[in-house]
Amino acid sequence: MNNSQGKKPSSKLTAIYIGIIALIITGVAVYIAVQYDAVEVLSTIKNIDPVFVLLGVAMTFLQLYSEAGCLKLLFSVLGKKISFFSAAGYAGTDLLYSNISPAQLAGLPAAGYSMYKDGVDTPSACNVLAIYSMCNRIAVVIVATAAVCVFPLLLNTGSALFITLFIYGAIVNLCIVSVFAIALFTPSFARLMIPGVVRFFSRFKFLHITENTIEKSRKSAEDYISASKIIRSSPLTVVFVLLICIVKRIINFSIVYFAYLAFGLRNESFVFIIAVQSVLAVSSESVPIPGSAGVAENVFTILYSGVFGPRLYIPAMIVTRALNFFALLVVSGAHSLVYSLLGRKENKK
Repeated sequence: MNNSQGKKPSSKLTAIYIGIIALIITGVAVYIAVQYDAVEVLSTIKNIDPVFVLLGVAMTFLQLYSEAGCLKLLFSVLGKKISFFSAAGYAGTDLLYSNISPAQLAGLPAAGYSMYKDGVDTPSACNVLAIYSMCNRIAVVIVATAAVCVFPLLLNTGSALFITLFIYGAIVNLCIVSVFAIALFTPSFARLMIPGVVRFFSRFKFLHITENTIEKSRKSAEDYISASKIIRSSPLTVVFVLLICIVKRIINFSIVYFAYLAFGLRNESFVFIIAVQSVLAVSSESVPIPGSAGVAENVFTILYSGVFGPRLYIPAMIVTRALNFFALLVVSGAHSLVYSLLGRKENKK
């Protein structure tokens, strides 16, 4: 969260992220062209129902606006009023950088930098982003846990790669949620634990953890502790934000369902598709690869080959990726750009 003090992912680093994504996706495209009949794949995509594709695009807007609503609500708890336009600009920045960075790590710092440029004080920005991050992580844990409880056979794919990725993603999410919980209920312990854990890993030289990193971890601990005070003072508001985050997650996962309908398929229910997509999200979102490029496509083919069938799962993967990744990049990037050009100029008047 410390990046809200005036730092953002550098243009050079952003270009590297985009370059890695482009390289991996190009490799995936070449693989598809070699392994499958590219003409048939493109022909199948060409004949899908455009109405459901447009509904999938609409879900990207709803995802962004639901996050904007969370940010606006959290700022109101702090007694700070921001316009929905500003909140949408911050949400667009977060989604843009989250989707091009490894393990979605650059989104909130970039949003914090945007707040910093608007003159939002650092403690307020850190508190809002910390609480939102907590709710967003808990939301995916809740949805995925419910999915596995209702459809336990989702994990029975026979793929060692998928199981490994799912366990890794589940551990990462649970660790992050645990840190938030510790900061909420035992802030004094969190003040010692977070930098202590970072210092422990600094012993492993290959991780390249410096004293500067340890100092940042101390500041992060203070951010979480400060945010926990707000949670204790306004628990109902935070619960409401968590509910919005759960809806936001379901909105994002529903994009696959609209892609499913676009291919004329009707056998699987909305709930089942949401369940499958939540498991995919846990398996791919925390992978340290920009945009989860390559990993998300691979897991998709593992989980959805039976849902879409042997003829359609490759075209479906392409359409789904176009909607929940590229369309989201365009929508979030457009909001971020428009706000940086118009909203910030308006705020300074």
